[in-house]
Amino acid sequence: MDKKNAPCRLMIVTGDDNMAIGLSRGNYYEQIKAYHGQNPSVEMFDSMSEPASEFMARAMTATLFQEIRLYCVLHTQSLSVKDLTAINKALDYEIPDVYIFISAESEKKGAAAGETNVSKVLQLKKRADDESVSIKECTKPRDYEIAKWLVEHLPSMLNNRYIGMAEAEYLAEMVDYDLIYSELQKIDLALEPGARIDKGIIQEIVGASRTMTVYELAAALGKRDLPTALNVLDSLFAAGSSFSAPSVAAAVFDRFWSMLKIKRFLNRNPHILRQFNTKGFGKDSPQSMAAYEIGVAAGMLTDKTRGRVFPVIIKSGIVQQAQSFSEQGLREILGILQRFDVEVKTGKTEPVPCHLQMLCYRIARAA
Repeated sequence: MDKKNAPCRLMIVTGDDNMAIGLSRGNYYEQIKAYHGQNPSVEMFDSMSEPASEFMARAMTATLFQEIRLYCVLHTQSLSVKDLTAINKALDYEIPDVYIFISAESEKKGAAAGETNVSKVLQLKKRADDESVSIKECTKPRDYEIAKWLVEHLPSMLNNRYIGMAEAEYLAEMVDYDLIYSELQKIDLALEPGARIDKGIIQEIVGASRTMTVYELAAALGKRDLPTALNVLDSLFAAGSSFSAPSVAAAVFDRFWSMLKIKRFLNRNPHILRQFNTKGFGKDSPQSMAAYEIGVAAGMLTDKTRGRVFPVIIKSGIVQQAQSFSEQGLREILGILQRFDVEVKTGKTEPVPCHLQMLCYRIARAA
């Protein structure tokens, strides 16, 4: 075996991207398997079953069987300092044919290594200088980077499966980032080897496995997309007892109330609209700065939520939607929603599909 291609003896992965952390563990396993020409036996640490000192002692104990062993310690951010200390003591030893994978998930995006017990007790800064150790930080891509990330990484994730940018953007809109990998696995099983992922298979697999939300209904109506709105409505009714007509009315009202405030703000400040319509990327781009002002004026953003400018204002398309309605039309829609809400709550209108469908029709056809 070529020592130059040998896997690192220890891999430590931290960050807030759980999907990337899981993929790192899978790739590490495959590297070990390819190097040795056999599947390594895998042992997972369970803090409820044994202390970390006993688990790591097994890793350091020679075996009579010439097997390749991979010891995994996951979610170390939840371990006690005592367990972390026991793990750290074992990490300096290089045991032939023994590999160790350690992961620590953090909720804080881009958290500095020095801010956690894991990094301090496991001495990540010191170990970063060791050529036999790999230390990685996995940070979630920003909302506007997810599609590009999928296009670039999908071939390695799913054995040379490919997806186009438009399809990746569609998938990212339908599924939360943390759930994308599980949905991709379902799609992979449904496709023939080598087939590209297209919009049809995404709709078939992802659309069948989740209930759509009232916010998707509000967004569809904001775009005057009546067919999509009716599909969302069908999905909501299919959820059974969890369906609530007042919740639907409230979500749609909030969307159109924000659109009315945006419409009024941009009518008074046309230069902000011109600035918003300039294309750019990054939090300091003219578009992002204009989007932040629009979000504050609409009550959708505050200084604390400035980092949400892209998904809330730019990606959502709410500015373009507000511009597609007249101010009178928006006020009319808000009146329709208010009356519908009162009639449902007082029993004058039954919350049945035909009444909700008519509500959607009236909103989509407003001036």
